[in-house]
Amino acid sequence: MREWPLPDGLRMMVLAPHPDDFDAIGVTLKHLCRLGHALQVAVADTGSGIQDSYLGGLTKEERTRLRRSEQQASARFFGLGAQELTFMSLKNGESDQVSDDSANLEKIGELIIRHEPDLIFLPHGNDSNSAHRAMYSLVSQSVLRSGREIVLMLNRDAKTAAMRTGLYLPFGEEEAAWKAELLRFHDSQQQRNLNQRGYGFDERVLELNRKIARELAIDDPYAESFELEWCGPVRR
Repeated sequence: MREWPLPDGLRMMVLAPHPDDFDAIGVTLKHLCRLGHALQVAVADTGSGIQDSYLGGLTKEERTRLRRSEQQASARFFGLGAQELTFMSLKNGESDQVSDDSANLEKIGELIIRHEPDLIFLPHGNDSNSAHRAMYSLVSQSVLRSGREIVLMLNRDAKTAAMRTGLYLPFGEEEAAWKAELLRFHDSQQQRNLNQRGYGFDERVLELNRKIARELAIDDPYAESFELEWCGPVRR
């Protein structure tokens, strides 16, 4: 990605079906922000992924507020201003995950028209997580409706089934330590992973980054990877 010949002053947008999807590609976003590209982050409101035992048990509304506050804390650590982070009140299904329906399509479309991004970052659609699949469908449809040509940056996640790596960003131990700290702001997810898997959310994500680097056979110990999809009325 450091060799990608990007024009100056791009508008980037993250459309995240969960709090923490933004953080999973934090090193890439940090790199692009340092190059001067503008970033807007929109995160779907959800309380999913919190164990019943966490903090003695929480209501659905309390879980949503908690995950929102975790994302706000990580965004401040990253360096985002309050005006650069939006929470989307979308229609969720039974599991409190974003659903692929017409009301959500309208809301996603309005955000894309308002911010006019050149690049949209989101999880890959070929994924076992239903919210990842729904967000990919909503964004793809919305971009086609917008009449704009936008590059979708589909990131590899631990639950991605398969994808074609078009771009990757390698990184080392210093950036990995920074990313781990960013991820640990999502304490509800950190504790869930510790309880269920015996290691934290930070280590789960970084192990994927190690796996990507090994598969790419690069010298750096970590990498974030993306499949690029040109979406819009003109396809390259």
